Amino acid sequence: MNGKVLIVDDDETIVQGMSMLLETEGISVFGTSSPFEVPLLLRREQPDVVLLDLQMPAMRGEAMLEVTRRKSMTGDARIVLFSGRSRRELSELTEQLGVDGFVCKSDDTAQILRRIRFWIRQTPRKAS
Repeated sequence: MNGKVLIVDDDETIVQGMSMLLETEGISVFGTSSPFEVPLLLRREQPDVVLLDLQMPAMRGEAMLEVTRRKSMTGDARIVLFSGRSRRELSELTEQLGVDGFVCKSDDTAQILRRIRFWIRQTPRKAS
């Protein structure tokens, strides 16, 4: 159970840092700072989890949700908010937007890894 994660964040440093963290744990990572690459990456890579930043200048996270919610692109991928907002705000947004969960960017790496592994395990396995 290694899993695949797509990271969508306008801050390239965060994409690179999270990619390195997850790859050291044996998780395949595909990241982009351009929301316009997301449809292609979703179809091509079929991730288990999509970490989605809500505040991107090129396209608001809520608009990205419309793209990531299309089953034809995401399959059974878990959509997880990835933000620097407070836990309370993220908890409310998770419920309001109907996504699977959230990760606070300010959490320690062990906690971030635990949460991402949890969502990878929650994703139904694709037939090989």
